Amino acid sequence: MNSNVEFTKLMRMARDNMEENCFTPTSVTCYMRTWRSVYNFGLSKGITQYSADLAEQYMLEKYHVSIGETQLNGESLTPYMQQKVRALKALTDFKLHGFAPKITRGLGIEWPAEYEEICKKHLEDLKSFGYADQTWRKHEIDLFRFASFLHSRGISPEKIEAVHLYDYFKTLTHLSKASLVTIRGTLVRSLKFFYAQGKTRQNLSEFVPRIHYHAKAKIDKVWSEEEIERMLNAIDRADPLGKRDYAIMAIAANLGLRTSDIIALSIDNFNWKQGCINITQQKTGETLTLPIPEQIGKAVIDYWMNGRPKTNAKELFVQHTLPYQKISSGIIYHNFNKYYESSGIEAPDTRQHGLHSLRHSLASRLLEKDTPVNVISNILGHVDSNTAKAYIQIDIEKLRQCSLDVPDYE
Repeated sequence: MNSNVEFTKLMRMARDNMEENCFTPTSVTCYMRTWRSVYNFGLSKGITQYSADLAEQYMLEKYHVSIGETQLNGESLTPYMQQKVRALKALTDFKLHGFAPKITRGLGIEWPAEYEEICKKHLEDLKSFGYADQTWRKHEIDLFRFASFLHSRGISPEKIEAVHLYDYFKTLTHLSKASLVTIRGTLVRSLKFFYAQGKTRQNLSEFVPRIHYHAKAKIDKVWSEEEIERMLNAIDRADPLGKRDYAIMAIAANLGLRTSDIIALSIDNFNWKQGCINITQQKTGETLTLPIPEQIGKAVIDYWMNGRPKTNAKELFVQHTLPYQKISSGIIYHNFNKYYESSGIEAPDTRQHGLHSLRHSLASRLLEKDTPVNVISNILGHVDSNTAKAYIQIDIEKLRQCSLDVPDYE
């Protein structure tokens, strides 16, 4: 597509493409609203053409959220923010390669005819490796985007060449390196499978562009013990909602559970006789057993007995409006920001918010207490113990002890 197409024309073309691909009227309207907001933002900056850089600038300045980091950082965005990110990714996709893939969460994907059989066969093969549902779904979506790209250029599996891989990665320049690493892994596995099944003339996995990236824990995700205490003290525990929110934040701060695992908690996960909590992690499918600190035990019991509305929901934490269903990640993210703001903590705009930042903070505190890395890995429920080694980079005091004196130069 012509990269110099005028912004308003690009919006109209993308809207028409969405309507042709049977996007719901609600989705089209919401996407257009976001695009117009970016258009007005661009005009205020003297920019009249859309680009991935403009979209990134818009999200950073208005919402302090990076488009490229939203899917892999573990932060729980509100549904409103997730919709904005999807809208901007769709417009970027359309500008780069002329189509906006339709992906409906939880429902089947409409594969291009020439890729349907081999892709479904490959995804079935992946299931045998025991991937968690959300990880498997990510592979499915990434493979679907790649297949849709090739289909839009009339390239069947038998005609895929190395140059097509490079062309595809050129359309992904707006994504973070972390996202690109995940996509690369999907394509490497897929292309190996395609070759083994005789669908490609050579093993093209060797030509997938390499991404130089090392995941690391970020200093701007860490809250001090004093800051966490101030946020907890900002919660009104006399109010039923406050009882719920206090228990949630205390669990995140002291046990380091992921947001998805906290949402899935039921009262049956708590073994009061043995003083431990037993869960099956949503991300990895692995079991995890942790002790119940007194603070958390009292908070959970207080909410269960005195704050939780009567409901048939199996989850421990529920919404306090009818029909009292399980709490959503968007509500948890909103509440974190609410208590952060009411606590009076002064922090730079780059500081990451959300319960996942409390997980990083716990790892930092454990490091400060000289807890072995493998123990931290067990507490955080990592499948690979090497994952926790990234947190060493946020222990500034320990890193200072490793510094070397620089000799005087004469």
